[in-house]
Amino acid sequence: MTDQGKKAVKASVFSVLVLVALALPWLLRFRKDGAYWTHVLVLIAIMILATSSMRAINRTGELSLGTAGFMLLGGYGAALFSIKLGLSPWLTILLGALIAAFVAALVAYPFFRVKGVYFVICTLLLGFILLYLTAYFDEFTGGWQGIQFFKISPEINTPWGTLVFTTGGEFPHIAYYYLTILVVGVCLFVLYRMERSRIGLVWKSIREADNLAQSVGVNVMGQKVFIFVIACFFTGIAGGLYAFHVHALSPTSTPANWFHFFTSVYCLLYMVVGGVESFWGPLVGTTLIMLVREFAREAKEYWPLVIGFLLIFIVFFMPKGLMALNEYVPLWYKKLRALFRRKAPTSS
Repeated sequence: MTDQGKKAVKASVFSVLVLVALALPWLLRFRKDGAYWTHVLVLIAIMILATSSMRAINRTGELSLGTAGFMLLGGYGAALFSIKLGLSPWLTILLGALIAAFVAALVAYPFFRVKGVYFVICTLLLGFILLYLTAYFDEFTGGWQGIQFFKISPEINTPWGTLVFTTGGEFPHIAYYYLTILVVGVCLFVLYRMERSRIGLVWKSIREADNLAQSVGVNVMGQKVFIFVIACFFTGIAGGLYAFHVHALSPTSTPANWFHFFTSVYCLLYMVVGGVESFWGPLVGTTLIMLVREFAREAKEYWPLVIGFLLIFIVFFMPKGLMALNEYVPLWYKKLRALFRRKAPTSS
């Protein structure tokens, strides 16, 4: 198949997937649990953005486990600006993301002074620090009890009435689902264009050989700080979208808290399962794992075992993730064919 043919196939598949994503909420209306599954789809879209942001940082060769912490900054920032100052959620989601980006800019340089596992530890500890600061500033953040703001939602005034992006109404979550899809789609488009541009090649060169890249004039530290701040900004956007979807935030281990350590770990899992090398890896990994987790909710006590087995399988047999399945299937077929030929009895 020619390059033009491949591009046409990819464009067709992408168009079909977009149409399916747009139609799903209306199809789910005919199910009794349709509102719940629409809620799950919103969470999947939010986590796709968070995982893609983590992957953007990884393009320079560093792994950040501070995703949950920057989601916390975006989520609490958006919620508190709306509660305390009465600002519109359209503005506060952006302000929360800017706070996440500002904190990222403050810590980026000292964090990137170290590499490898030390950078991972720094980002992980930052997430814990932000979580416990949120818990202990109870007069401002609500402390361990958290905050609730069910009456605050993004809305648009039109000549035909006010469109409220909330979880209530005749068709719960549908309006907010389309809002989330739109915002996440714009953010992913920006990340995609950056990765496919000249600056994306610079990030790849830093990951492959940072010393060599620096020797030819690349500002390695500047590029790492830049993508770290941009990625944390989008992570803050994800936190703001999550805040106005659940309308309740808490630093405790409750369904209202997506800001704990395990959120960052799950983002890493989604990225690895989908494929680190592919931009679409986080979309595939996040969607698949979160849907499987929902369908297997009755066996939730065995979920850590399933996740552990899946991760081990991916690492050993599919290190490029599910997006490279077209490479692995022919390879497995050849190996199995050679194995059976070797075991087949020879005629005397």
